[in-house]
Amino acid sequence: MEKIAVVGSANLDLVVSVNHLPSPGETILGSSFDKIPGGKGANQAVAASKLGGQVSFIGCIGSDQEGKIIRENLENANVDCEFLFSSSKMPTGIAMIGVDKDGNNSIIVNPGANSDLSHEKIDKASAALESAKVVLLQLEIPVSSVEAAIDRAKGITILNPAPSTNLSSGLLEKVDVLIPNQVELAHLSNKKTFHDIDEVEDAASGLGVETVITTLGSKGALIVSNGVSELVPSPAVESVDTTGAGDSFCGSVAELLSRGLDLSETVKRSVVAAALSTTKHGAQNSMPEISEVDSFLKQI
Repeated sequence: MEKIAVVGSANLDLVVSVNHLPSPGETILGSSFDKIPGGKGANQAVAASKLGGQVSFIGCIGSDQEGKIIRENLENANVDCEFLFSSSKMPTGIAMIGVDKDGNNSIIVNPGANSDLSHEKIDKASAALESAKVVLLQLEIPVSSVEAAIDRAKGITILNPAPSTNLSSGLLEKVDVLIPNQVELAHLSNKKTFHDIDEVEDAASGLGVETVITTLGSKGALIVSNGVSELVPSPAVESVDTTGAGDSFCGSVAELLSRGLDLSETVKRSVVAAALSTTKHGAQNSMPEISEVDSFLKQI
């Protein structure tokens, strides 16, 4: 059985390139349009697989052409799709993404069949959850299903709390590694914003999770684990599209922890994987291979 089980969303991304992201009420013209398999769960599964991980994906798509595209893309990335369920009630999830000339993005997601990843489907995937060394989850599926999957996991549990939503302290206490960005960390800690890294550290320390890795975009990531903190800088790259960078980071962390790498080295390699993902357009197709990460590390 696979070393990594990823439980989460699978969408078809509708991506439009624009000069700038629109303000409320503004209509702008795009310069290109692509249909790209996405969804945080599927993205992270592909990221972990391309980095050498043995990955099983647990999710739900519609019984439609969009779902077929997603399944084929995951299988082509060597992701086990035995527990990628097809819903007869809902269409495949869709994400509408605008990407500006600086690589910044704005995303609207219609969950579709991701909302149909029920407790019953999680139960059917129990074998994959119980045998995995690492179980990686996000929040584009029902929170109750996230908790059900965590309850069945026997290995390390990693939660990427995206998109931001309210989580009980009971759920957070079951998580071994939490990977929020600053917006998600602010939401979980009831803060409006952070003025410096010390405030980020304090917020992460107060969540009741053993290890919190806060992603800081181009600044890298902050590890807060068992009272010890470490700031890991990100390398400078020529970024063209930040879509999927966080997913690349999470997939890398899951893959490296499944191999038993220590936390500090895991994050150092993962910030490189995330940075490299921004040098290409799209999400899953931008995830770096393990050879690309190794090659980059030899140059710095």
